[in-house]
Amino acid sequence: MKREEKNALSRQRILDAAMEEFSRNGYDGASLNTVCAEKGISKGIIYHYFKDKDELYLLCVGHCFDAFTAYLQNAAGSLAGSAQARLQGYFDARLRFFAGHPLYLALFADAAFRPPAALREEIAQCRQAFDALNISVLTDLLKSEPLRKGLTVSTVVEDFRLYMDYFNLHFKADLCGERSMSDLLREHEERCHRQLDVLLYGVFGEKHAE
Repeated sequence: MKREEKNALSRQRILDAAMEEFSRNGYDGASLNTVCAEKGISKGIIYHYFKDKDELYLLCVGHCFDAFTAYLQNAAGSLAGSAQARLQGYFDARLRFFAGHPLYLALFADAAFRPPAALREEIAQCRQAFDALNISVLTDLLKSEPLRKGLTVSTVVEDFRLYMDYFNLHFKADLCGERSMSDLLREHEERCHRQLDVLLYGVFGEKHAE
């Protein structure tokens, strides 16, 4: 085996082990000592390939957001039907991704909702494409139907981002409890979907709209 191939395999082995550790314990609870003990990897080898815990965490977070964004981009390209149907399809795709990639679930929640203070800027860079995709999907939905007089696409998008800031804080508080991450994220996604639906179509039924 060539040296380059051996180095690549060693790096990937460390990254896979780190992914498990960060997913299980989050940034604050993760330990490189645990990675070494459980996976039989020497600390010297880890530091040969990676600077420190922060670099490993950011690489894992970057892989998570890259994979999630690529999956959603593919899903967004096949959305069809009414704006409501496309909205439902997009949120369904978000949940399908995490159902199929359980390791990314806790890592995503840790990085998105309780990022280490010292790494906030770096994590923001990791999620730029993900955030841009969400805005792009919402913008396309808004452009597909006429808006009420006095509203613009940009103002509705900004209002939705403010809504999401509030619900993200609520979700962050829920993470301190004992409920499973999958249940919490599913409820969070359902709440985001419901609030976006309310933002777009209101709360009154058809009788009131007549």
